[in-house]
Amino acid sequence: MNSSITEESDPKEFDFNTAKVFLMPDGIICIDIKDDVDILLPDATEQHEAVRHFAGGKKRPVLIRTGDGGTIDKESQEFYRSERVGEPALAEAIIAKSLAHKLIINFLIKFDRPGRPIRMFIKEEEAVGWLNEERTKYNQEHSK
Repeated sequence: MNSSITEESDPKEFDFNTAKVFLMPDGIICIDIKDDVDILLPDATEQHEAVRHFAGGKKRPVLIRTGDGGTIDKESQEFYRSERVGEPALAEAIIAKSLAHKLIINFLIKFDRPGRPIRMFIKEEEAVGWLNEERTKYNQEHSK
């Protein structure tokens, strides 16, 4: 891991080789994938640990901005589909930039059924709006 994620540290952003992970002012966790990177399992794992850090033991919405180009290896794809990764995410909105990313994301949504609300978007405003709707629904369901 490039950045040490510990209880004592409280960074505003983790800047890894493949992505930046940070908490947006509205409480949405953002994973900003860098351009032309190849994501391997250690990269996916460090991103997940950063998300868990910012979630702070709560469920939070997650916005993923894909970069231009790049790949995700099979092990990382399996990891991203796992229940463990979905644990801190109450919903995930993925902004896809390339056709390849759109195909992978559509496959994930339609066939893998990751066990959490997940949608693909082209425009960030729509993705954030949907995440806020999902957060409201989640809060209403869990405040009873």
